[in-house]
Amino acid sequence: MANYYSTTKADATVSIQDFIALRNSDEITYYNYSILEYLNGYDMFITNLLYDYEDEINDLAVTIKLTNIERAKYRYKPYLLAYDIYGSTETKFILMMLNNIIDPKEFDFETIRALRPADLARLLNRINAVNDDFMSKMKSRLKADFKVNEGNKIWA
Repeated sequence: MANYYSTTKADATVSIQDFIALRNSDEITYYNYSILEYLNGYDMFITNLLYDYEDEINDLAVTIKLTNIERAKYRYKPYLLAYDIYGSTETKFILMMLNNIIDPKEFDFETIRALRPADLARLLNRINAVNDDFMSKMKSRLKADFKVNEGNKIWA
């Protein structure tokens, strides 16, 4: 297995097997980093906090060259690659953001950009520490609005 921590350049090309071997089990979801408003019985997505850190996230990304077999395996399946690397399909939005796509059907690359699992964990810990009060206030307000308005109409 390659030693990624001795490299000084973030944009190194690595194999997918070595990268998958670095995964951890952090639970990261798009929803947990989203800024939402509750309006007329619906959760309305405003933005995602990670977009404010997109430059920093891109600076930490590495390039992964896929073999033909790996490309076929992960074609249109960023959720499968996210599971293999990070241990959760919920992290597919990180891969999609790094590869500048919004639809899984666009996930068809010979090389992809991704974060090392340890880099992702450190970055998200820093983002959480800086934004903890703000996100807590947003979630508290969302819960209060939810209680006042008879719940979410989608799930009711």
